[in-house]
Amino acid sequence: MHPRRPHYLIAAAMLLVTALAGVAARGVNRFGVPPVPSAGKTTFAAPPGGPVSFSGTLDRSAVLLGHDGFARIELAIAAAPGEAPRTARRPTDLMIILDRSGSMSGDKITNARAAVREMLAQLGSDDRFALVTYSDAATLAIPLSPVDDAQRSAWTAAVAEIQPDGGTNMSSGLDLGLDVLEHARQDGRVPHVILISDGLANEGDPSPEGLTRRAHRAARGEFMLSTVGVGADFNEYLMTAIADAGTGNYYYVQESRDLGAVFAREFDAARSTVASGLAVQIDPAPGVRVVDAAGYPLEAAGSGVVIRPGSLFAGQARRIWVTMAVAQQVVGEYDLGSFSLSYGEGRERTTLRFGETPRIACVEGEEEFYRSVDVAAWERGVVVDRYNEMQEAVAHEIKQGRRDEALRKVQEFKDEAGALNARFKSAPVAAQLQQADKLASDVAGAFEGDNQPARQNLFSKSLGAAAVDSRRVGAK
Repeated sequence: MHPRRPHYLIAAAMLLVTALAGVAARGVNRFGVPPVPSAGKTTFAAPPGGPVSFSGTLDRSAVLLGHDGFARIELAIAAAPGEAPRTARRPTDLMIILDRSGSMSGDKITNARAAVREMLAQLGSDDRFALVTYSDAATLAIPLSPVDDAQRSAWTAAVAEIQPDGGTNMSSGLDLGLDVLEHARQDGRVPHVILISDGLANEGDPSPEGLTRRAHRAARGEFMLSTVGVGADFNEYLMTAIADAGTGNYYYVQESRDLGAVFAREFDAARSTVASGLAVQIDPAPGVRVVDAAGYPLEAAGSGVVIRPGSLFAGQARRIWVTMAVAQQVVGEYDLGSFSLSYGEGRERTTLRFGETPRIACVEGEEEFYRSVDVAAWERGVVVDRYNEMQEAVAHEIKQGRRDEALRKVQEFKDEAGALNARFKSAPVAAQLQQADKLASDVAGAFEGDNQPARQNLFSKSLGAAAVDSRRVGAK
């Protein structure tokens, strides 16, 4: 039972809600300045200038009264193609942090050594290399040194001798590797960290919070910390979280032959970086909430959130779908809030802001709502973001052995996308709905026959990794 509230308090609360709705509906921002009217618009951009562009496209300019109030905006962050000297290839300082604990025995250490060899093969004469290994404690196996053919040969031989033993003190490996790299940092060089592990931390500070806090050092230093998961039992959720915190990429490599192409792309990106430490700041208007941003962590910042997708290399175009919940109890027009992007160029930082404040309406009529949908943007939102968001959730349910929950999430996607596609008749969305049928069949198959746990584990890992990559268009 809730205590009965005095009528005057209820009336005051209702007046406050009405006032806030009125402020948002009139379009007065938090500085008390009315923005340029943009109700009905779906595209927004920051004024041009510099090597980076920042724009956004809403998938709709209205939400329907009494429904979920969700709207998506596709944020596009792009770097101009390389022009010397701004995008000249810069030398890389590569730090590999290699798990050599007892849990890495067998194929795991074999594949991990192969990964290190592939990375050594990608390095040039102007690069530097270091290797930290860890088990019960961390060791600087190879100090940060310039690369030459003699060194490369000696390092390859040393890596071949690494044997697994002891516990998994991942925190000590991260601490030592980041310390070495930060103390040796030089202007004009690109630091880059790659952690290779099964993610089964059990000594030192094994907590996800502690490990991701350490990875945040890379974000603060505006360089990338990427992770490579090895073994059928590796902890993909921890390895993804560490890569996200380090604004790097997460890789699940099933075959050693895939490693060369993976690291060639990683190094090309690092060497032609034009903007580092990307930070997207969203300050939602009253009544608006940021729900998700392509699975990136949402970091609280002032009255809003910050998304840190990493760095941007010459010619790269990143796309991030942001899902927002909008007030949908009162008909009217509302600000979504402010959107800005900051990034580093050497020692300087630049900030770009949308020239207009995106606005969205809450409407009562279905026809008015349907007219507000930017069908091309909605198609991309369904195919790129919503479908892969669903696949991530399905992968998690499979990992937990929950067949019915996994199938329910597939059906929810089909119901949601199918209802709107009955109106818009989108061929790409229709194809994605057929793909959802196949996914449901594959999910059911993973729970049938022999050796189910192993098949479910492999399926969930590959499905989840593919979904993360597909949601984050242009990240790799």
